Amino acid sequence: MNDEFVYLWAQWGVLNFERYQFVLNEYGDLQNAWKKITSSFLAKLGFGSEKAKRVFEIRERIPFHKIIKKLDDLSAKIICIEDDDYPQCLKSIADPPPFLFARGKFPPLHKSLGVVGTRMITPYGHMVTEKFVKDLVQNGFIIVSGLAIGVDSCAHMTTLKNNGITLAVLGSGLDAIYPASNRRLADEIIKCGGMVISEYPFGAQALAHHFPARNRIISGLSRGVLVTEGGVKSGALITARFALEQGREVFAVPNNITKISLSGTNHLVRRGEAKLVENVEHILEEFQMKPAQQQIIFEYNDDEKIILTALSDGGMDMDRLLAKTSWDIAKVSEILTGLHLKGLVREEGRRWVLS
Repeated sequence: MNDEFVYLWAQWGVLNFERYQFVLNEYGDLQNAWKKITSSFLAKLGFGSEKAKRVFEIRERIPFHKIIKKLDDLSAKIICIEDDDYPQCLKSIADPPPFLFARGKFPPLHKSLGVVGTRMITPYGHMVTEKFVKDLVQNGFIIVSGLAIGVDSCAHMTTLKNNGITLAVLGSGLDAIYPASNRRLADEIIKCGGMVISEYPFGAQALAHHFPARNRIISGLSRGVLVTEGGVKSGALITARFALEQGREVFAVPNNITKISLSGTNHLVRRGEAKLVENVEHILEEFQMKPAQQQIIFEYNDDEKIILTALSDGGMDMDRLLAKTSWDIAKVSEILTGLHLKGLVREEGRRWVLS
């Protein structure tokens, strides 16, 4: 669906998932909707008359050729929720973004973990974030975070230092990296095989209300979320609560009980909303994984990544795998055998699932 009207709607930025579905139900497709949508229809979406007038004025100023140029300049793309490369784990949340602006390519996300925490990181928070992220990467995890200063930056940089893959989810447009001091880090994430993504269009600045919404994407892309340090009212705890709503695991590193401003992780544990973790083995136990200095995911070949991604949404039988990949049975069987020998997949009845 990466056509002109996907790009125009994505840049217009007026659709959440509920509105996206409403538009398709009314008009059939985005091309038809772009040409025929009316102020009265926007009113059905909850837009007042003045706001509807403003958004129509904005629509008239969106030049398709400038979107394409910006995408080319950033080596970026727009991924629609209908596209095959839109992550299944994100599609399954209550309010998935209908469009993603993306630099890089999604790795298989069957072993992804969100790592979040305070911007005002302490030496203790830095130490435990580094320790957990290093051990997670060495156990094959993809690290997802928000590119903010503090814990987020520490998580991204530690992943890269240990030759891992990390995903950064922005609260601004791809061309408006915030904080600006992390632009180089964003480039390094892409260079090392990771990804920088945003649901916000080009030119969107880092507004305060963007970040709580952004946090649902961090947890949505992750199998679980680890909070290493944060306050009770911090964005990190918002991410943890999104994770709980999405059926993800939540882990929290205990903090000094005398540091009230950083008692968020203790608060999560006390309320029974997170598992207290002191080392990576505690996380692996929850996922029923054995500690191993195994190959990290980007060392698998492209064919193996395709199979792992296909199986990441609950497993498939051979017929569905053949249809999904368009390969013959000999090739799929060979790849599955190799992944089985590596301990990554197993057969349950007629279905192949991730180990």
